[in-house]
Amino acid sequence: MRFHFEFVRHWKTWFIVSGLLIVLALGAFFIRGLNYGIDFTGGTQMNLKFVHPVTTTAIKKVLDQDHLYGSTVVFLGQGRRNVQITTPTISEHERTTLLTQFGKQVGKFQEISTNRVSSIIGQQTERTALIAVVLAVVAIIIYITIRFEWRFALSGIIAMVHDVIITVGLIALIHIQITEYFIMAVLTIFGYSITDKIIVFDRIRENLAKKKKQETLEDLVNKSLNQVLVRSINTSTTVVIALLALLIFAGSSIRDFALTMLFGVIFGTYSSIFIASPIWLLWRNRDLKNKKKKVASA
Repeated sequence: MRFHFEFVRHWKTWFIVSGLLIVLALGAFFIRGLNYGIDFTGGTQMNLKFVHPVTTTAIKKVLDQDHLYGSTVVFLGQGRRNVQITTPTISEHERTTLLTQFGKQVGKFQEISTNRVSSIIGQQTERTALIAVVLAVVAIIIYITIRFEWRFALSGIIAMVHDVIITVGLIALIHIQITEYFIMAVLTIFGYSITDKIIVFDRIRENLAKKKKQETLEDLVNKSLNQVLVRSINTSTTVVIALLALLIFAGSSIRDFALTMLFGVIFGTYSSIFIASPIWLLWRNRDLKNKKKKVASA
């Protein structure tokens, strides 16, 4: 049995739902704010060499006891004895206390070096990410305009910005820590979101070429959405399964990346069907009406 859903008929409902989600996302962003990690705020970096191999769990336990949440632990070389620990900025007294606790709870070690991590690196990363996003958007607009038309391009960009705003808002609401993985996730969402929309737009374009005289644009778009629905859901489900595996089995940093991507994939799929296509349809209908009025007035 083949299902046939009336997506376009209820476009007002989808727009209201998306509007409420965007208001919630923007509220979370401006009121709660993003929880920037050490990559953006700076911190204290210590290189320690333990006498015996140690575990991330043992080190993290001490860091959590001192409320140094968001700290990173990286093993250098083989043997799990050389460790690079980066924490939020701490005073000399706090550092001495922390090292004492490492010696008591983790094992004997030698302090190789201690350095301050500047937040300038984070500022440079933000600027680079912003430039990358702008270039990506411009490239996407040019590509879709050449392949399809400018209405498809702008409809896709509007829906893609919708996906990113809601995803970033949810991350602000949950208040997970923002690292370089977050920027990678947002850029990946851009790519996934526009790819999903191109699949939908491609089917609409194909059906436009075969459009019957008695067939309305609303029916054509709705037919196109139903034709790509199973493919879109199957693609998204495959990606979601992989992201859920990362959420369950990966480390904390990768889990944050996977969670951000999960939101992006879900809303990217949603907006391809319920936002991007109705925007294009409303835009196309308005232009056709204006064209008819000009012809009639002439």
